[in-house]
Amino acid sequence: MRTNVLFRPSIAIGILALACSASGASSLDDQVKSLAQQYKQVEDQLARSVHYIRKTESGSVTTVEQAWFNGANDLIKVAVERTDAGKRELTEYIALDFDNDYEGMFVLTRKETPLPDGGTRVDESRKYFGEDNGGNGQLIRELKKSAHFKAGESTDTVHVPNAIVDLTKKSNQMSEGELREILLAPEKIANKLREAGSPVADPFANVKGDSEKFRVIHGTASPDGRYAIALGFARKEISWDDFVDKDFAENGPTYYGENEEDVRNYVVDLASQRILGETGCNYFGTRRRYNHRASIVTWSPDSVKFVQLWDDKWSSTACVAGKTNPGPTFAGAVDVDKAIEKKTYAFVKERLDPEVGGSLSLHINKVGDDGTIDLDASEEIPSGERKGETEFAVNERLRLSDGPKGPRLEILKIRRLPNE
Repeated sequence: MRTNVLFRPSIAIGILALACSASGASSLDDQVKSLAQQYKQVEDQLARSVHYIRKTESGSVTTVEQAWFNGANDLIKVAVERTDAGKRELTEYIALDFDNDYEGMFVLTRKETPLPDGGTRVDESRKYFGEDNGGNGQLIRELKKSAHFKAGESTDTVHVPNAIVDLTKKSNQMSEGELREILLAPEKIANKLREAGSPVADPFANVKGDSEKFRVIHGTASPDGRYAIALGFARKEISWDDFVDKDFAENGPTYYGENEEDVRNYVVDLASQRILGETGCNYFGTRRRYNHRASIVTWSPDSVKFVQLWDDKWSSTACVAGKTNPGPTFAGAVDVDKAIEKKTYAFVKERLDPEVGGSLSLHINKVGDDGTIDLDASEEIPSGERKGETEFAVNERLRLSDGPKGPRLEILKIRRLPNE
């Protein structure tokens, strides 16, 4: 079943162009660019996603609600379209992570109004939500455009210039209630669609593969939706009901196995539900975050290379970098901590007493298609009078490449960063 979604790919291209040229603080531009990139990646995988749709009518108003989930069971897009006496209004939601929507969300609203001369007036609003002034879930940029199209003329607005809304004006700012309502709306809609019935399309429904041996960790899917990182155990039979986390449910059951000695993390091919190999990290649950502990997976844009970081409050518990090969197969992974620790401490010539701290805290900035990894490494003081202070911080540029026995990692550049 298909519906006439108004938002066309050419509009997404317009977003990308604007994201790179819009004025304002560079950090805000980076957030807008990330959301624009996320939109394109999501659009490219909709055809191979789980798709829910519901059509309702009330008087002259027809409403079509849609939600898409990837093979990792993560919500990736929500759309609501209403028509009434020739008027059409579409709202689309894309987020970097709907489970943590305050980290970044893009909302498009497009209105089509018939005119007496047979033409159509189109009004569009693009809202970008992210971090600003130390707070998450803020409206960081809004763009608007309007155009009058003649009868029979294409209503594509790709060539219509955007107007940047001045968010410093109080009249253009959103209240806390309005912000909360718009950020919570997508998951509310998606949950209702799931409760209402089965999806109209589910490419994973009849694919078994190794699915009894793993459960996908939320928020770890690759940009193309093909791969993800999963939780598993090194045993022949797994009773997953024994590991259901009854306190948390994110779009279905979540699983937790922290106290198990045989926890494993796998790279899985979602299309075939096959395990491709072990990452070497042993994160213990399928939620992305457990208070300060989190599994943060950063993929290259081409979905070939990745870094899996098991982060904690004061230091990183584990960090691995790996890559896939055509087939698909898994080329293997390398321990990032082990690869950079000695050279990092030799470069800074300082280190906390291991009894006090003495462990690196990593933040992955970017993984490139060419295998370059940009990260920040620091040492945080976890106790005492200087608790919470940074002992040192550096930025490192690494390269993940193929070696005779699998992937290898080399440091290309290290530079000092100011301590926070």
